[in-house]
Amino acid sequence: MARIIMLKILTRYFLEGSYLNLSLNQELKNEKLSRQDKVLITKVVYGVVQYQLYLEYLLAPLIEGKKVKMRDKVILLMALYQLEFLDSIPDYAVVSSSVNLAKAKSINAGKFVNAILNSYLAGKKPDVNNEDEDTRISITTSHPLWIVKLFKAQYGLDTTKAILESNNQTPPRTARVNTLKTTREDICASNPDFTMGLLAPDALYFKAGNIANTKEYQEGLVTIQDESSQLVARVLDPKKTDLVLDMCAAPGSKTTHLAMLMENQGEIHAYDIYEHKLELIREALNRLDIANVKLFCQDATTLKDTLERESYDKILIDGPCSGLGVMRRKPEIRYNDSSVLDEVAKIQEKLLENGYYLLKKGGKMVYSTCTLNKKENEKMVASFIARHPDCQIEYQRTILPFEYQSDGFYICKITKE
Repeated sequence: MARIIMLKILTRYFLEGSYLNLSLNQELKNEKLSRQDKVLITKVVYGVVQYQLYLEYLLAPLIEGKKVKMRDKVILLMALYQLEFLDSIPDYAVVSSSVNLAKAKSINAGKFVNAILNSYLAGKKPDVNNEDEDTRISITTSHPLWIVKLFKAQYGLDTTKAILESNNQTPPRTARVNTLKTTREDICASNPDFTMGLLAPDALYFKAGNIANTKEYQEGLVTIQDESSQLVARVLDPKKTDLVLDMCAAPGSKTTHLAMLMENQGEIHAYDIYEHKLELIREALNRLDIANVKLFCQDATTLKDTLERESYDKILIDGPCSGLGVMRRKPEIRYNDSSVLDEVAKIQEKLLENGYYLLKKGGKMVYSTCTLNKKENEKMVASFIARHPDCQIEYQRTILPFEYQSDGFYICKITKE
C-alpha cells in the first residue's frame, strides 16, 4: 500500500502540479498505514522531488529513444531514489516492488520497468564530472541551473554549495511556545520530546512525529513555526499599547507571535487577500487564546486607498516572495520558472509603498521574506530607502539555511523619521 500511495501522490504532482504537502498530508491520514509506512512515503515522495534533476540525469541514457508513460517514469524515479539514497532497502526488493507496481497496470509495463532497472544496476552511471562546474553543481544538488548561477553571483561558490546541499537535508520539527499560557522550561520538563531551540528565544525542537498531534499543540501551549521565522516578530518588537498592522498575515504564525509579545494587549489589524486563509488564522487565534487581533480580507497592495494615512505604530510586511529560502521544506519551489522573481518584485514594491503611507512618523516597519534572492531583499529595501529618504534601516539580517538548519530568511527593520 505504501508504494501505491507514493505513486499516486507523485503522479498527481508531475501531471497536475498538485501541492505536494497537501497531497501527502491527506494520504497520511489513512489509518491502515503504520508509522514506518508513513515515514517511508514521506521520505520517498520528498526525496524524488528534491533529487528530480539528478534522478532524471541517471535515467536519461536508460530510456533514450523510448516513449515512457508518466506512470512508468514515476515508478522508475521512485526506484532510482531508493537505490541511490536508501541503504535500508535491498536492491532486489526495490526492483521487485517496482515491477509489481508497474505490472498492476500491465504485464508489458512490468517487463519494461524490470529491464530498465536491471540495466541501471548492471551498467555504469553517466559521469557528472564531464560537465562544467555550474552544470555539475546543478545535477548533483538537483537545483535548476538558473538558481545555481543566481546564488553564485550573489553569495559566491562556497556559500552557494552550502545552501544547495542544505536544501536536501531533512528540516527540524520546530515549534514556538505560547508564553500567554506556559514557558519553554515547563514544556520541556513535561514532555522530553521537546528541547530548547538554538536561534530564537521562543523556539522548541520536537524529536519525532507530528507536532500537531501532541497534547501541547492541541491545548494551545505551542504552535508550529520555523525558528528563523520566529525572529521576525521579535525584531518588530511591538509594545502593549501599539496599533500594529500585519499586511500579509496568513497563515498567522507571525500574527499570533506579535499578539503573544504584546501580552494580548494593544491591537493588531491582520489582512490577507483570501478569506479561506483568514479562517486558518481564526483557528490559531482560538487555539492559542488570543483576543487582540482583528481580521480583514483585502489585497494589502490597496490598503492606502481605504485606511487612514500614518495611522499605525508598527507594521509587518512578510511579503510574498520566490521562496528560495524554504526549498528544504518545499522542494518543488526549485522547479519554478525564474520569471517568478520579476512577478513578486512588483508586489513587494507595492506593499512597501503602502506600508510607508500607513506608518506613523517615528513608527517602525519590518519587511521580511523567506527568500535568499538579494533583488527581493537588500536591493528591494535599498530602492525603497532611495525613494523615501526619511526612512532608515535600523536592523538587517539574512539567515542562511545551513547556519542553524532553519529556513533561509531575510529580516529588515525600517524606522520612519
